[in-house]
Parts: sequence; structure tokens; C-alpha cells
Amino acid sequence: MFLSRISIYLKLFSFIILFSSGAFSETSFPGMDIFTSSANLSMGGAGYLKPSPLSSNINPSIYGGKVFSASIIKYPAGIASQNIGISFLFKNNTFGNFSINNISYGIFEGYNENLISTGTYSANDTKISASYGKKILRLPIKLGVQSSLYLSKYGDYTFNIFSFSSGFSFKAEEQKLKVGMSIHNLAISTSDLAVDLHPRLVISGFKRLKHLPLGLFLDLTSINSSVLTVFIGGEFDINKNLQFRLGSSNRKFNQNIKKDIFSSVIGASGFGFGYKKKDILINYSIYMFGTGALSQSLEINIAI
Repeated sequence: MFLSRISIYLKLFSFIILFSSGAFSETSFPGMDIFTSSANLSMGGAGYLKPSPLSSNINPSIYGGKVFSASIIKYPAGIASQNIGISFLFKNNTFGNFSINNISYGIFEGYNENLISTGTYSANDTKISASYGKKILRLPIKLGVQSSLYLSKYGDYTFNIFSFSSGFSFKAEEQKLKVGMSIHNLAISTSDLAVDLHPRLVISGFKRLKHLPLGLFLDLTSINSSVLTVFIGGEFDINKNLQFRLGSSNRKFNQNIKKDIFSSVIGASGFGFGYKKKDILINYSIYMFGTGALSQSLEINIAI
């Protein structure tokens, strides 16, 4: 079991180093905010105001209709994320989401101190989330809350984390403008090891341009009022069936290892396409890290 522990810890360590400044928020527990939505990944992390029953990075006051969604995201080192979610519409201008997100780090061979095999085991994280939101009377304001239970097992160690998020959003219909503010990862942990959990404040904006088929997303995130991350993304409506998305963030400066000009410029950026046919929307996305490593995602959304 000793050698298997080393194997899994090395794999997890490389995963955290590679993604801690890219795929995750600045929390010291990276699995809390891994990409789970293809649209979010394609805009480089932007899109806290884009509706999605899957996304971990979303203002909980956002709702986009009754939808069932499923996605799979492939990371380097054979790591994969599988996600399903559904959004509901209730009575009295209320709505909600429910999602299950799982990330698998792979199958490992266990050995004891005498190098005798003890069989295989897996390492994975599972996050179960539920959110509830409401429109305030006839005002263009929505409030929302989200609670999540995070269950994680790394070899002999387990993590159990309960987190809470809340937010509000305001929509100016005539200006085609939306702004919001949310706070994420208000959390407590009952784990075998100590985990540093820091709340994240997010200020978001969305603007649909008047003379172009383009929607722009801008998100500012901060932890402990010290680390500011800026995300910007865009969603182009090429025609009634086809969408194109792209985006990036100032994380490209932290991720820049000066490997080559292409990686330095494109690092911490994403792009992707969406194809809609009747009630079905299929998204495909690619995210490139500053190291040159790629993540790919495929997602299906079905209106219900």
C-alpha cells in the first residue's frame, strides 16, 4: 500500500500544480471548483451569469429554463470529470438546480510493505449540489442560494466538505445588460486532514451587443481581498443553430512558462462551438493551459 500511496500522491500533486492557476479557483483545495460546464470551459472560466445546471462557477441566482445536461471533460494524465444536472421551474417565480459532479483520478494498484499486491482501488471526488432562487416580486432582481456536499477519497484519506454560496443578479431588459454579485465556498470541513477553505467573491457582468450577434461576459473574482482574477469571454451567434465561444483570463501570466510564443499567448484560454437543433444543444470545447496541455469537453443539453 505504501508504493500505491506514493503513486497516487504524485499524480494528484501534478494535477494540482498543473491546474491550480487555471481550471480551479484560488482556493487551496482545487477539487472544489473544477470545470464542469463545457460553455464555461470554452470561455476560459468566464460566464458566472450564463445559465447552466452543471457549472460549479455560476451565480446561483441565474436560471435559463428547464434543462437536463450532461458533460464529460478530459484532462491530462488520464483524469476525467463526469457531470449531470437538471434545472427546475417552481411556482411563484421560484426555480432550482440539482447536479452531481464526479472527477476520477484513475485506478491504482495497491501494494503492502513487502511489495505484495493488495488489489486495485480508485481515487475520486464527488460533489452533490442543490440551488434555489427566486425573482423578487416584479422587480428585475433575482436572489439565489446553493449548498454543496463534497465527498472525496485519496487512498486512505477522506475529505467531507459542506459549502454554501449565494448571489443576486439584476437585469436591464432594454439595455440587454445583466450584472450580479455572488460569494462562493463558505465552507466547513470534517476531514482527516486540515483543509484551507477561503470564500470567493465574484462580481459579474453580461452585455449583449446591439449591432452584433455577440454576448460579452466579464467576471472579477477575489479571495481574501488580495488575489484578483479577471475573466472575459464572448458568445457569438453565427446563425440560429450555431454558436462560437472563446475567452481567457489574466491567469495566462501566472501560467506562462515561456515554452513558446503560441503557448504564452493562447495559454489560459478556451474556445468551443455549440450546435442547437430544436430542443437539443451540443457543446464541444477546448481549454489550453500555459504549459501547452489541453482539456476537452463534450456536453449535451436537452430542454424539458
